[in-house]
Amino acid sequence: MVETRDVVDTLKRLQAVDRKLAHLTRMKDLEPKRLAKAEAAAAEAHNLIAQLDSDHLGLQRKISRTELDIKAREEKSAKHKSQMLSASTNKEYQALIRELSLEDVEKAKVEEQLLEEMIKIEEFSEREKEAAAAIEKAAAELLEVAAEVEASLRQVAAEESGIQQERDSIAAELTQGVLRQYERLFESRGGNAVMSVIYIAGMGRTEGRYMCTGCNMSLTHQMVNLLIIGSEIVHCKSCGRILFMDENAKEDA
Repeated sequence: MVETRDVVDTLKRLQAVDRKLAHLTRMKDLEPKRLAKAEAAAAEAHNLIAQLDSDHLGLQRKISRTELDIKAREEKSAKHKSQMLSASTNKEYQALIRELSLEDVEKAKVEEQLLEEMIKIEEFSEREKEAAAAIEKAAAELLEVAAEVEASLRQVAAEESGIQQERDSIAAELTQGVLRQYERLFESRGGNAVMSVIYIAGMGRTEGRYMCTGCNMSLTHQMVNLLIIGSEIVHCKSCGRILFMDENAKEDA
């Protein structure tokens, strides 16, 4: 008959292996996400320069329209000046002066707009250089991350195979009932199915107590006696974890 202490020791070994497998599983999940993040950064850099190119082209078209507007106003002003020379009455002459004055005001506004647009288009050159540098950097980082992720996943696959074999060997030492019980606890308790018991010394008249390191709840005297005797598997009454008493805890008591 297998002794309870041996069963608990087997469960402790199984838990250590299962934690390694859980870590490898997290790696298999996190590494592709790390690669996806680098890919997204590279795509964002490309999208930025594409947007800059589009904005640049749009501004160039706007400048062309503004220049045509100025040219049209200049032609209109020249026409008014020509008409002033042939004006037959003072009233007609004054009306042409007002038209010319208004045209000059509007032309000045459009010229100011053109100046602002020219300043903006000069800024695009620097922004596009920065965007190109960002693309280069993101591409280099993507290559680096891709190589790291590939190497990491290869290592995970290699380790996982050996650890899974070790896990199967250890699990075979347990009855199906104990194994299923442990596996449920391992899943529900975040990889902490088997936990040690520690002894907390009392102060003054306060009695010392044994405590589950999984949930920090105190054990009853009966639970402590069962752990010391080692005649059966003991579960924490609060969190349900499988408990074991290490030698240090008993010595401190």
